[in-house]
Amino acid sequence: MRLKMVESDAESIRLELEGVPTSLGNAIRRAVINEVPCMAVEEVLVIENTSPLPNEILAHRISLIPFISDIDSYNFPEECSCNSRLGCDRCVVRYVLRAEAGETPVTVYSRDLIPEKPNTKVVPVNGDIPIVILPPGERVEMELYVRVGRGMKHAKWQAGLASLYEEDGRQYLYVESFGFLPVKRMLLEAVKIVRRRVAELGERLDEAVANAK
Repeated sequence: MRLKMVESDAESIRLELEGVPTSLGNAIRRAVINEVPCMAVEEVLVIENTSPLPNEILAHRISLIPFISDIDSYNFPEECSCNSRLGCDRCVVRYVLRAEAGETPVTVYSRDLIPEKPNTKVVPVNGDIPIVILPPGERVEMELYVRVGRGMKHAKWQAGLASLYEEDGRQYLYVESFGFLPVKRMLLEAVKIVRRRVAELGERLDEAVANAK
């Protein structure tokens, strides 16, 4: 079994897999897409919205903005000891959006999302993502709650994409990050997840065999 780095940059990796079972490569691919955790806006509290977009459309747009994710410092909401629906500093990053147009239209961007704590590492990947155009005199005010999640729950938590394919008789794994996490960290997290799943399966099999005696 051998892995060879074919291409690598800040956003993507391509590996040639030699002697790696297709099932194992596919398990890593699925883990990248569905199980590698990252952070996104899970909940939006609309205080005021007089923009042309309905509340649910505006909230949906905001939820799809990728955030640089600090998955080492924040817990999954369901695993946090605070047991609070609103969360605490260990499981949620709070943002506020306040924007108002004067006499001319104003485009609201992702850089207009203001964190409750200015020194947070969890920030939009790109500040130039347009959210909504406010006509003159209109405004929006919202509170946003950024939490850790997985792609299997919602696509907004899909940290990147991955594909397993054959070319000229050789097998390749391509992984690309959407910016939530460095691509190498994504790949390592996916491998850790697969290893943990296999270990759990081994334990269940041992129990099943022991109970069958």
